[in-house]
Amino acid sequence: MCVAPGQIGGKTDNGEEIQTKGWALLFDTELLRNTELGRRMADYHFFSYTTSEALLMTPEQRQSIVTLLDEMRKELLRDEDSHTLRIVTSQIEHVLELVARYYALQLSTSATSTNSDLLPRFEHLLRKYYDDGMQRQFGLPTVKYCAQQLFLSPNYFGDLIRELTGDSATSHIRRFIMQRAQQLLISGSSISETAGDLGFDYPQHFTRQFKKHFGVTPSDFAKR
Repeated sequence: MCVAPGQIGGKTDNGEEIQTKGWALLFDTELLRNTELGRRMADYHFFSYTTSEALLMTPEQRQSIVTLLDEMRKELLRDEDSHTLRIVTSQIEHVLELVARYYALQLSTSATSTNSDLLPRFEHLLRKYYDDGMQRQFGLPTVKYCAQQLFLSPNYFGDLIRELTGDSATSHIRRFIMQRAQQLLISGSSISETAGDLGFDYPQHFTRQFKKHFGVTPSDFAKR
């Protein structure tokens, strides 16, 4: 499990005594300030996965990380010198890159097996969002909303969609909305009506998004 600053975990206190055994790599965010790794930490989406989306490693994968952690411990037990910080930072990065690699393998397996129907469920969810008129109350559908409805964390959901389609969940939602926009305009809806039906706050916002997606404005499209 990878836990970001401020996240809280635990179990219900039912009087049962439990003992845990294993490794934990804990470091202050100040350690990475002004480092290249610090600037790339947001790329490691797994820090915001839920506990049900934990990394399930093979014994070999686990051992490769344990070996790195053991080397890091040895380095920290040495007398600190001018090289210590860079060495430890590089070791942390090595651990995170291995976790990222193993998660990519897990996502690939999950996307083609247990989540093989994720994309149809995603598309059904978007259709239902508009069929139920939810855009009039909540605006445009978001990745966070879709992930919650599918019982996944937003980042894990997004990574699964990218594994399945090669594109982001945000782009998938945008394409769905723009295709719906085309249908509304073809049916004779005005730009303002189309923007409102889709959940845009302002027609100008819809026009910008439409032109960005199709290369023409909604009014030019409607004239075709």
